[in-house]
Amino acid sequence: MAKYCLSLTGAGTYQTETVAVARAFLERGDWVEVRRLIVDENLLLLNTDGNRKRIGGEILKRLKTLNNQEIELYANAVGDDLAAITWISLCRTYPLVKSFAQEVLVKRYARMIPDLPHTTYDAFADDQRFEHPEFAALTQKSQDKVEIRVFGFLRDCHLIDRSYHITPLYVSPRFVEIVSQEHEEDLALFPKVGVLL
Repeated sequence: MAKYCLSLTGAGTYQTETVAVARAFLERGDWVEVRRLIVDENLLLLNTDGNRKRIGGEILKRLKTLNNQEIELYANAVGDDLAAITWISLCRTYPLVKSFAQEVLVKRYARMIPDLPHTTYDAFADDQRFEHPEFAALTQKSQDKVEIRVFGFLRDCHLIDRSYHITPLYVSPRFVEIVSQEHEEDLALFPKVGVLL
């Protein structure tokens, strides 16, 4: 079983900034050059060198999970397509988020249970502590931060609302076409509605 990457507590969703980095990569075609733009030229307009490195590093890590067509989609997407490609990049980068999507979010919606309260995460986290010692080794404070970040990602990607109701995304056929070329399994990270049915 692969170890969890738990650096998700270090950066929020940063959709707007990720779009800027995706566009820079499409223009330059070189991750090293894009990192230099982030750190040395402050592409993301962050206030400290530490923030540029930390947040820029997380954004680069997420974008590198996407293929070139998916990066182009990210750079130009709007609405539910932007939220969905963001969600895919988060799930590919942080397996804990992916597991929560597969084991809790999608299954609850399929069973016609319309909400996603924090108690669902508590039960999920108990299982993860047993299966992933690196997660269990986190302090309670760090585990709480992971939970906060997971729900923040869900809200930022429009998969839940402020009342914790599941709000499925209505992605375009073009989104489905691009993602399914190499990663059709990732379409299962979303509640099934519209073209995802």
